[in-house]
Amino acid sequence: MLRFGFCGSGRFAADCLSIIADKTRPEWVITNAPRPSGRGLKLQDTPVFEKAEELGLKVRTTEKISADQETLEWIEKDLPDLILVIDFGHMIKEPLLSMARLGCINIHPSLLPSYRGSAPVQRALMDGLEVTGVTIFRLDEGMDSGPVLAQVPVTIDVEDDTPSLLKKTCAAGCEKLLEYLLEIPSEDWVFVPQSEAGISTAPKIDKSEGKIDWDAGSLELYNRIRALADAPGTFCSHAGKRLRIHKAAPVSVSGVPGELVAISDGFPVIACGEGSLKLLRVQPEGKNVRGADEWLRGSRMKLGDRLE
Repeated sequence: MLRFGFCGSGRFAADCLSIIADKTRPEWVITNAPRPSGRGLKLQDTPVFEKAEELGLKVRTTEKISADQETLEWIEKDLPDLILVIDFGHMIKEPLLSMARLGCINIHPSLLPSYRGSAPVQRALMDGLEVTGVTIFRLDEGMDSGPVLAQVPVTIDVEDDTPSLLKKTCAAGCEKLLEYLLEIPSEDWVFVPQSEAGISTAPKIDKSEGKIDWDAGSLELYNRIRALADAPGTFCSHAGKRLRIHKAAPVSVSGVPGELVAISDGFPVIACGEGSLKLLRVQPEGKNVRGADEWLRGSRMKLGDRLE
């Protein structure tokens, strides 16, 4: 059985660690050091640290692994056959890249070379894709540009949002990776260089991308909401205050962009550049998430009024 280490930090990585460790446990886990979070700026452990502690795995933290000589020496003292690097947030450089016999292996939630970068799931949803996938590949010095070991397509359902699609790609990627870790001898692993055609990038989401422009079409806005509603958030303004939109559905009613053109089953229908959006879940500034019907009743908004 192959011995492996695990480097990761975010929720996607923690979910992957949970699935993988259920079948075969890593020799060790490395994750980001705790960072200030929330209004009180209390130090917060990463989701991977919490999962490793829960699973009873040996865990170590680092600020910048490629420049952390002490951690690199710690790895080298008990070097596994490969190192899984998933949702880690570090640029992996030499000597770590080629330290292990099989290198550093990554699960990336897109069909590379499409959507290289830190937000492949969000960008795929924003682009309205119906199929994405997951790629298992070996890291090189580029950004998600290393040779591919395996790829698995994943269907994007119309109701999928970023959390649900991350779970689907996580499950598909871990299932395929476990085949290699447990069933396929490493001498039979075949890495294929990525194609030079079809390269696209998926840069980190900026908070400003969550601003709703009602001149856009309803389907475009629907895709943006399901991609970004969880984080960093999609929003507009009402009566000078921010209104965050957590869930909506496209409908065919037309009107002046931003205008309340109908009330459907108590829920507000807001006109877009093409079609409209029926708001389902919203969050007024400084308040909790609620049904858009409840918000509408208390908003004093009437037909013909506009959201900005």
